[in-house]
Amino acid sequence: MEFMKEKKPCMDGIPLSYVCHLQDMEGAGLVYPAHYHDYIEILYGKENFFELYLGSSYHRFGPQDLVLIPAGEVHLINSLSNEGGSYYVIRFLPELIYSNMSCSYLESQYLLPFLSQYPHQEQVIPKQALKDTGISFWVQEIFREDCEKEYGCELAIRNHIGSIFLWILRYWHEKGISLSSQSFVNEELARQLAPAFSYVREQFDTPVTALEAARLCGMSYSYFSRSFHQILHMNFREYVTRIRLTEAEKLLVSTTASITDLAVSCGFGSTSYFIKLFQQYKNMSPKQFRKAMQTSASHVTE
Repeated sequence: MEFMKEKKPCMDGIPLSYVCHLQDMEGAGLVYPAHYHDYIEILYGKENFFELYLGSSYHRFGPQDLVLIPAGEVHLINSLSNEGGSYYVIRFLPELIYSNMSCSYLESQYLLPFLSQYPHQEQVIPKQALKDTGISFWVQEIFREDCEKEYGCELAIRNHIGSIFLWILRYWHEKGISLSSQSFVNEELARQLAPAFSYVREQFDTPVTALEAARLCGMSYSYFSRSFHQILHMNFREYVTRIRLTEAEKLLVSTTASITDLAVSCGFGSTSYFIKLFQQYKNMSPKQFRKAMQTSASHVTE
């Protein structure tokens, strides 16, 4: 079975900046196969329990739990109840949040945790943590506005998504979860490093170097290296490897390319080196990962 990148929903040929719907499931089993998309995705449990594969592991969620799926991350969802269940789905492009602000700085400071996973970042925020917050209200209002289509509903939905977005950031901050955004106390430094992020994301399949990234940022090699680690809590090489592995993960579920071809297309020097790094990153080989995603429909726990 081959899983493709999910296409952006469009209206009159123009990609929608957000989409929302209620996902219903009639019984236990696979709700949605392994896939990825450019949207940041928020799920809010309504009835019964589900499990989400994300970040090398499975996460259980149920009624009134909030789930965050960063943009571009491979994920799949199983229903755990024989009676089925349902959950709210809200997906939005990053541009919906930062379109009127400085993209490079905001992406670095606040948006980065929603664009890629961090080691201690929670994927499921339990309902106990959401008690006495506005999360339930904002979710309901997003769906009401989307259904009734009153004048200005797009603006209202954007504001409600922004409120959820802000609440999650503050929740993580208060829990002391390191998202690297705590390091962005120097706005000018973050702006200077923005070309390096773009350079890696656009050229990850080539021999990217810290020296070239430093040049693009107008910094000396040593100052760039110190600044980069201060911002992301990892060195430049580790960041490049992370981007390459993330891209490889997408290709494993969206193509039938051989492991050798896939390694080359993602910028790895050799197949064996790619397999070694992927094993460390996902705790399984690329072939095992691909097989696990293709047979995930049978992975249902009670």
